[in-house]
Amino acid sequence: MIDSADSSLAPPPPPAAGGQGNPWERRASLGYGAGLLESIKLFIVSPSAAYEQTLKRGDFLSPLLFAVIVGWFGAILGQIWQFFFQGSLLNLIPPDVRDQVVPFLSTTPIELAISMILLPIFLVIGLFIWSLLFHLSLLLVGALGVSESGFEGTFRVNGYAYVVQLAAVVPFIGWIIGLVWFVALQTIGAARIHDTTPGRAFVGAVLPLFVCCVCFGLIAVMFGALVASAFQSG
Repeated sequence: MIDSADSSLAPPPPPAAGGQGNPWERRASLGYGAGLLESIKLFIVSPSAAYEQTLKRGDFLSPLLFAVIVGWFGAILGQIWQFFFQGSLLNLIPPDVRDQVVPFLSTTPIELAISMILLPIFLVIGLFIWSLLFHLSLLLVGALGVSESGFEGTFRVNGYAYVVQLAAVVPFIGWIIGLVWFVALQTIGAARIHDTTPGRAFVGAVLPLFVCCVCFGLIAVMFGALVASAFQSG
């Protein structure tokens, strides 16, 4: 009887790691603002702990909303920097070619407003496309052998990794910081969510970037050749 009474008074065991979700996934109890800010802080300060708390499965909505909110805010910061510094950047271009590149580098207030309105749509499309590429890459390197979450897990990793959009607060080099940071978060997140090794997760993260760099490099070479040919013929 004594043992039975003692066991009934014992505290319940702590929940398993990741069983309740990260703060954003617990926004119903914490509140949207608190859940968002706490998750942003957690993914910045301690991404390993953040992904450890993140649910492996649950829904697509939580990471999608998180990505759109932080991505939209980060893009606003980037556009503001571009708007204020575009004059200085244009002054660095030789006068004889400045008029030809102005339409590509300058942004009017109207164009800025339109881009901010349409940005959430592009963020959603980009998130699904890049998650698909990342998932295929993880599949190629054998990182999904024991995964329980499949594509949803990859989507969740990328969705929360969109916190790197806040690197746009750093002018000029923010995109470099964000790129390195994004690969790091993908590696940490995929290793935990898919129960794979950090090495496989890292290769899976950089492989799509490598392919994209090669493709853009070929396009840049072809475009440069066309421009050079146009100048020579002119």
